[in-house]
Amino acid sequence: MATKHGSQPDPIFLHDLDKAGRRHVLIWAGVRLAAFTVLILSLYFVIPVGGFNEANPAAAWIRLAVIVIVFLSALSLQLRMILAAHIPQVRAAVTVVEAVLMFLCLFSLLYMSLSLTDQSSFSHPLTKTDALYFTTSTFATVGFGDITPISQLARSVVSVQMIADLGALLLVGKVAFFAAGRRLGL
Repeated sequence: MATKHGSQPDPIFLHDLDKAGRRHVLIWAGVRLAAFTVLILSLYFVIPVGGFNEANPAAAWIRLAVIVIVFLSALSLQLRMILAAHIPQVRAAVTVVEAVLMFLCLFSLLYMSLSLTDQSSFSHPLTKTDALYFTTSTFATVGFGDITPISQLARSVVSVQMIADLGALLLVGKVAFFAAGRRLGL
């Protein structure tokens, strides 16, 4: 039900839909997540990654700042989408998964740059798959130990990721579901 001609429909809770409506919304959310995952991973594996000047470790921190800006910009766009969503709870859940995927890919690109700049930054030179694997195992706090940061710069960046992992997950989850609550008038 639209509030005015041409305006957004009033937001509703997922549980307000009948069984078929819920199924449709959840299937569409799954399709969206699958498409987003394919897009982000395709971009991740296609984007060329270069090293930076080993004599200038500030370049790694500049890339880290760019990663933070890209991540926060994407999160801002996602929040606007939640505030306009017809079923904001589902959009908020999708946002959390999409944000985590972006976070992992962005840090993986940074680790690739570190490895290309100085192959001794990690226990062995990283491929894009290795970098994504390392980032994911660090995020999941598994840390198998098969890839380890060796240089002080790599250890520092990994430390930042470990701290940011918890902060990003909590921030994204809290902000996304707060926005969904605002959209629902809660």
